[in-house]
Amino acid sequence: MNKKKVSFSGEKLPCFPHGIRKRGISAVVATVLIILITVAAVTIIWAAIIPMIKDQTEGGTVCLDAVSQISIETAGGYTCYDSTAPAKVNVQVSRGAADFELAKLQIIISDAAGGTKSSEVDVSEGTGGTNKLVVNGERVITRSGVNEITSATPVKVEIAPIVQTGSTEKRCDISSSAVLSACS
Repeated sequence: MNKKKVSFSGEKLPCFPHGIRKRGISAVVATVLIILITVAAVTIIWAAIIPMIKDQTEGGTVCLDAVSQISIETAGGYTCYDSTAPAKVNVQVSRGAADFELAKLQIIISDAAGGTKSSEVDVSEGTGGTNKLVVNGERVITRSGVNEITSATPVKVEIAPIVQTGSTEKRCDISSSAVLSACS
């Protein structure tokens, strides 16, 4: 009963009894396991990465809309610098028809000496104050105490929209700028 196999080199190899024989998994089972592991990994990565990408692209498109729809109007003569005490800057801002949630405007005032100072103004539609900027609307926003803001005469004003995306505010690029002249 003790059978021995013979190798090609002529030496005798032991033959294992049927109960001790070691077996691996079949190629079909191994392939199915690899596919299942790959699908599970892709699902986990998809669930984690896609929401982050969606939030980034959504915020970017909202900013594109806001930058293209918010501008400073200079034709009416309301965008100007008033040097009487207290000194102030008036900015006439208009909003286009695109639908986005505008939360605030960042107003950046530059002076003749090269200094800049920015401030934020709440212009959301939920604001009950005078600075509310509605769709297809215009508003003159006044920044008082400009002498405290800048060390020299203000010469330029810029605005940048701040939009609401979900529960966060996203600061967009500067959408418009205007040279300031003296108020008449």
